[in-house]
Amino acid sequence: KTPVTPDQIVTLNPGLNRIILCAAGNVFFTADNAIEDGSAFTSIPDYENLHRLKFALPEVKVVGSATRYRDPSLLNSPGFESFPPELRDLLTVAPANLYEASARLHQTLFSFRLGGAIQAAKHGLAMGQEQVRRSEQAVALQAVRAYNAYLLQIERLHVAEDALHQKERHLEMARNRRAAGVATELEVLRAEVDVQNQRAQLSGARASADVARAALNAVMMRPTGEAVEPVDTLAFVPFDVPLPDIVAEALANRPDMRATRRMEQAYEQLVSVARADALPRLDLDAAWGYSVRELGNFGKSEYARWNAALSLTVPVFDGLRTAGRVAQARGDARKITQDRLALDTQIRLEAHEAFERLNTARTVLDASEANVAQARKALDMTQANYNHGAATTLDVLDAQSALTLAESIRIEALHEHADTRATLRYVMGRDPLDPAAPNAASERDAQ
Repeated sequence: KTPVTPDQIVTLNPGLNRIILCAAGNVFFTADNAIEDGSAFTSIPDYENLHRLKFALPEVKVVGSATRYRDPSLLNSPGFESFPPELRDLLTVAPANLYEASARLHQTLFSFRLGGAIQAAKHGLAMGQEQVRRSEQAVALQAVRAYNAYLLQIERLHVAEDALHQKERHLEMARNRRAAGVATELEVLRAEVDVQNQRAQLSGARASADVARAALNAVMMRPTGEAVEPVDTLAFVPFDVPLPDIVAEALANRPDMRATRRMEQAYEQLVSVARADALPRLDLDAAWGYSVRELGNFGKSEYARWNAALSLTVPVFDGLRTAGRVAQARGDARKITQDRLALDTQIRLEAHEAFERLNTARTVLDASEANVAQARKALDMTQANYNHGAATTLDVLDAQSALTLAESIRIEALHEHADTRATLRYVMGRDPLDPAAPNAASERDAQ
């Protein structure tokens, strides 16, 4: 078995790139950046702001060419017939080779689009980082839920084992009473049937625990059959945050909300970038290299070739194409604003739903704690009465069923509270893992 403790990080795959604390029981696992929604940078819309950076950065390239040519331009010149005949006879066209190699530079020295493009790119990169952080939180929430589900199945297994032990003790008591002549064979038969039924339920609980463990291993990118030994159990952890504070923190810190705001700012910058297409720009073009007919002449200064040019472009009329691009950019920006408002409403709804679920789980948990104690006391009293002949087998079975139901409701409420607590932290933009989850091993030692 692999004990899962706060002091041990299980490296699950060398190709994965982040270690995330992923469960209320202090489980560690690693998450791939290729998870769904994790390819955040590819989901940046188009992303034109990164593309626009080319106008701010220099473009440098090296070009080489080899040409074999024959050019009769001189023979075709208008004044060629005026040359003396003996000179024309000496002028012949022969094929030749030309080899060229040069480094070329293009740099925009000034453009009204540069500032907006750079700002849009910065917002886009920040948005990608927020999306990655949200993906990490989503993976952590998935791991928390998988671990809590495994803890729930373990608790259900313990309840089924306790119920079986109770029924086996009752069967032994019924047999002793039968041997003493104070119980009927029907009472023993009912107790035996009840024990067999409970054993079947126990087998189902074990199978459910195995499935939950396999699901947890799958989340941790490990073989599904590998054993896992949690070091804690489901436990109540207070989370007393008022709903207005939850909503305010969610709107301020949720990575998806922050990413949407960044996207909105980026599209606002892209409006100015589109408008800049109708404004003047200044560019520099330069080249330096060699042009030779013989390869051995490369590197000789007399064959060096260079040029530099400044060009000023002033748009006069482009057929209203720039106006159309500006209108399109404004429409895109307004759409992102509407998306942000829709996300604002969704976050408020998620926060309210998680808050109500958390309060309901706590109410059920408080009631079930007292109910379990009463059911256990009722079972003890019923068994004592049965031992003295003041209660029937049906009374004992009913009391056992009531205790099993009360314990099941209690652990379901604990699981619901733990899951909802993680969900609420996720809704608020926090790490879904509780920062100080109680350790069950230390609690058991204290008891």
